[in-house]
Amino acid sequence: MGDVVDAETPSAGGTFVGEEPKKRPKVFVHWSRPKSYLYEYNYDYGSNYYRSMIDYLDQRAKGGRPEAPKPESWEERALKSYLERSRRTASLKHNRDTELLQSIRSSSSHYIAHTKTYARKVTCGF
Repeated sequence: MGDVVDAETPSAGGTFVGEEPKKRPKVFVHWSRPKSYLYEYNYDYGSNYYRSMIDYLDQRAKGGRPEAPKPESWEERALKSYLERSRRTASLKHNRDTELLQSIRSSSSHYIAHTKTYARKVTCGF
């Protein structure tokens, strides 16, 4: 006797008898590269790397005869970028502090003025 296969049960291949296997669409999965960022530290280091040559070329373009820049070691460039960044953040911190103090002073004076007017309204209303 021959084997009878029910049309409702799938065969070993996962398809029914008489059906062709389903063709799955090809999906190309690739690595999605994250967006690159230029961090402030890298920008500072790169600008300090070329700063002496840029200044030299600017002075030459203005008609001066500056001395050619000497090559700097990694430590000298790193120290320059560190000092420049610390100067910039120190002045920025100072500005933030003064802005904060100013906002506190203005908000407290605003609060005092409104409490006085409110107190006058409440006391005169009685």
